[in-house]
Amino acid sequence: MFNNGEFVVYGSGEICRIEEVVERCFDGVHKNKYYKIVPREYRNSAYYVPVESAEKEIRRTLTKEDILEIIDSIPQAESVWYSDKNERKSYFESVLRSDDFTSLVGMIKSIYEERKKRSGDGKKLIAADERAFSTAEHIIHGEIAFVLGIPESEVGSYIRERIGDN
Repeated sequence: MFNNGEFVVYGSGEICRIEEVVERCFDGVHKNKYYKIVPREYRNSAYYVPVESAEKEIRRTLTKEDILEIIDSIPQAESVWYSDKNERKSYFESVLRSDDFTSLVGMIKSIYEERKKRSGDGKKLIAADERAFSTAEHIIHGEIAFVLGIPESEVGSYIRERIGDN
């Protein structure tokens, strides 16, 4: 059960505030209880998440301790790179849907390493890989910024400073 005023993560990384539990009828027949959640960035919007299945769709934000543990694990994160672009795209999509920070960190690390390697060869990543990197980075940076109370634009510097990687 979630509480009014609590911040949660909905979907693929969107931080929302639980406003209230309401009874709504969306199908014209059945009234059900829903959490009315409001995105932190788009306060004029609202999502209605069924109370009975909320545990599958929303989760509590990570704690500061969780965030620091994830950041500290970055140097040991596993890099996975598929040379076939379709296989890689499928893998990236599954990681982005998973809401698993360990996999997201590994994915970002893999793309970063490939970008660095290709840059040394005078090449660039394909656009799909860059988009996957940006999406994963936005998901991770958004929650880290929220939990640590720092601007999202400073999260990269914070991570590099914490793990000693410039």
